[in-house]
Amino acid sequence: MRCALSVALLILTSAAFTQTVKQSNSHSHDLVWEPPEWNFPQEVKASVPREMFSTFRLSGYGITFEETSIESVQKHLGGKTGQRGDAGDALNWLCFHGADAVGRWVIWLESGEIDGGSVGSFQWQRLSNRDVPDCHALSGEAVNLPLSLRLGATKAEVLKNLGQPTSSDTGRLIYLHEHEGTIRGEPFTTSNIVVVRIKNGLVWAIQASKTSSS
Repeated sequence: MRCALSVALLILTSAAFTQTVKQSNSHSHDLVWEPPEWNFPQEVKASVPREMFSTFRLSGYGITFEETSIESVQKHLGGKTGQRGDAGDALNWLCFHGADAVGRWVIWLESGEIDGGSVGSFQWQRLSNRDVPDCHALSGEAVNLPLSLRLGATKAEVLKNLGQPTSSDTGRLIYLHEHEGTIRGEPFTTSNIVVVRIKNGLVWAIQASKTSSS
């Protein structure tokens, strides 16, 4: 069971989540802007007692990790799917961008091999002035997360809503929850991850995922 969970985390965390979003060197007009790679420490032991959240809304459309398909999101909100890798490293995503009162942002909805076509994670972050998002535009306050978690929140607000992190390093708060369960009599482990990146005292990026593995 632990081996399967490690594989699931490895799929999410193969390289660095960079400070500035950049388009791939292989980018062309026909490619969809790629999400950054995750950088989740492999030796973190879960400390969050309850699942943080598994649902959120994007332009009013409800999305549930492991249940809502990338295809259904595309049908309701539009956009083009991107893809990279193959087999266990395969990743599909939808990319959207918009703006709020503070500035511009981009969000990637991701579906890895383990997710079976459903949304298993997202990455939501601020755009710099030099970033040119090559993805589908959404209007208004399009991203709504539970727990009052949002871009632009202060570190104190994050700690108030999520509590003390499982782990932290320079500019990053890492939360990990795990619990055991059964599906049709088969044991499985659910892992719920939230990573909050702080820049200049404010939330600059939020990553979240939910993965169930046997």
